[in-house]
Amino acid sequence: MSAQTPIAEVAWQEVVALHAFVERWFRSGAEAPDFTECERALGPDFSMIGPDGEMHGRDAILERLRRARGAYPVDFRIEVLDPAVIWARGDAVLMEYTEQQYRDGQRDARRSTALFLASAAAPRGVEWRHLQETWIEAPQSWQ
Repeated sequence: MSAQTPIAEVAWQEVVALHAFVERWFRSGAEAPDFTECERALGPDFSMIGPDGEMHGRDAILERLRRARGAYPVDFRIEVLDPAVIWARGDAVLMEYTEQQYRDGQRDARRSTALFLASAAAPRGVEWRHLQETWIEAPQSWQ
């Protein structure tokens, strides 16, 4: 990871951990992780722009996640790669990373930019404030 700072290291650990949570949450047959971990990781003003360009607030994201419990096949997995610090100062960091999802023998990839702020209430010490995902590769059957 370029331009390593203490908050950037913690933020990257948060990216890895939350994607591991989502992978377990979505996978059918997997034991459900504690959903409050996800709720506590997303800041109160969290917003997300999905790869389709739509803006979603925290409540909508949490509701979509709740409804998607066990919705993907047992082979579903997520990898996060290529972390890069775009900007960091004090208790805030803006990071980029690549997310790849695998299911049903197919892969999609998106480039994400995420803003994190330090938070003692968050599971790993930083909370997600904003996330934007952009398609790199989206299989036609998923669109």
